[in-house]
Amino acid sequence: MRKGFTLMELIVVVIIIGILAMIGLPQFFKVAERGRAAEAFTALGALRNAQLRYAAENAEGKTLSGTDFTELDVQLPSTGKFFTYELFETIPADPANGTEVIVQATRSSDTGFGTYVVSIAVDGTIGCTGDSNGMCAILTRSVKTSS
Repeated sequence: MRKGFTLMELIVVVIIIGILAMIGLPQFFKVAERGRAAEAFTALGALRNAQLRYAAENAEGKTLSGTDFTELDVQLPSTGKFFTYELFETIPADPANGTEVIVQATRSSDTGFGTYVVSIAVDGTIGCTGDSNGMCAILTRSVKTSS
């Protein structure tokens, strides 16, 4: 009697592996992108906390507008590993939600998730806007974005 697998058994195993990969890979890529987005949330959160400390030390109240970035105890790089950061001298309004944005981190469109922007508003909230593939919805479900 010969030992081994028949061709039919091998085909069934390959089909099962293909189905599992089809289900699992999109979830893996979402989790990986959430991990990359943690860079922006961490950097912007550190900057927000530094601004709040600065405002408290200088009796300016609990607002993030008008903070001199050179006076803060943290520095935000212009580019990170996955994001490009931009500090605003004048505070533009974010057209997506109408809030004033003081700093934003932009993820380029080569991600497969589209271009999206993570930003700090004057009220201290960290939000995500501008994606076409639902990445912001995934990020805001997984990360606490308010102070």
